Amino acid sequence: MRFDEFFVREGRFVADDVTLDEMASRHPTPFYIYSASAVRTKYRLLKDQFPAFDICYSLKANPNPAVCRVLAEAGAGAEVSSPRELATALNAGFAPDSIIYVAPAKTAADIERALAAGIYAIVADSTSELELVESAARKLGRPARVLLRINTMERQPEAREVMVGGPSKFGFDEERVVAEAAGRELKQARIAGIQVYSASQVLDPAWLAEHIEYVLKLARRLSREAGFKLECVDFGGGFGIPYGENDKELNLGLVAAMTQKSRDEFREAEPGCRLVFESGRYLVAESGVFVTRVVRVKESRGRVFAICDGGMNAFARPVFMRVRHPARLLNKLGEKPTQEVDVCGPICTPLDCIAKGARLPQPEPGDLVGLLNAGAYGYTMSLLDFMSLGRPAELLADNGGLRLVSS
Repeated sequence: MRFDEFFVREGRFVADDVTLDEMASRHPTPFYIYSASAVRTKYRLLKDQFPAFDICYSLKANPNPAVCRVLAEAGAGAEVSSPRELATALNAGFAPDSIIYVAPAKTAADIERALAAGIYAIVADSTSELELVESAARKLGRPARVLLRINTMERQPEAREVMVGGPSKFGFDEERVVAEAAGRELKQARIAGIQVYSASQVLDPAWLAEHIEYVLKLARRLSREAGFKLECVDFGGGFGIPYGENDKELNLGLVAAMTQKSRDEFREAEPGCRLVFESGRYLVAESGVFVTRVVRVKESRGRVFAICDGGMNAFARPVFMRVRHPARLLNKLGEKPTQEVDVCGPICTPLDCIAKGARLPQPEPGDLVGLLNAGAYGYTMSLLDFMSLGRPAELLADNGGLRLVSS
């Protein structure tokens, strides 16, 4: 976990040289604080290990335009899944030929909008989507590059969200794709490769290496059997980050080393083929902290509750995804934890506990609680209008400056 690296300076909470006092004095709680330098660092960590790959940022993780702009300026491409994400990506400065459109329920209007923007590729999940892309391309009179999403038969990883290996709403089943896609009469659309997104939040380097090698072999086989020239292989992503205090950091260097030989052989055989990783959580989760203020502290039948001004309405992920985000008293980082505390919000339901049994120093009214790893699936995954309490602010710290960047 990189909290100490990204946000702690001399025992105090600091984001890109902006202090906690400055954040709290300028913007009421609750709010999200994002560190631009943390985003750049995570992008560089992934790019340095896989320099031959294009890294496409998955906007669903955090579509805030300012966060997107940081990644676009760093050199990332974009993976989008809706018309609004496409518009956000273009406005943020992602080059159209670096954008891939991935979604299981694209409409004709969605596809036409993407083709008109000149994006690199559309990922098709079925023969009906292939036909939809072909129809849209003919209507617009422009070619369309298509990647076939494959529901593979590879070994499933240990992960909460697994998208392959069984029945799935995503993609062509591996054993049927050649029969379903080969020989289709496509005049404007062109099958140019495959996309495989297998799972989310994977921390096992051996499985990730196995996945990369599986997809490399699969891409070449399907290219031969289905009769298309291999221009692009999109491996999806799934790179995890350590949420739990005992989770290990994903060893990207080990993944790279374990797959080096296979990647070199592939590049020699397919020298012009574009290799793509999609990444959302890995790039931005650790760059964000959700900050909420303690309003009241109470004890009830042996448990201590810190009741705060922001809870599941502003940060729903810990409740509904049952993910344990580490909690800190940001204004007391130098104090040792003394007890277990249930950090709760202002919502009128017992579900509204965003950190259960967190080891914290003694909380007091006015303390600022930070939930870590909140840069992905935080703001936009939450019940922002529930109970009409108002929406949390989103702040971006960058090189000593602090900006309100709520979309």
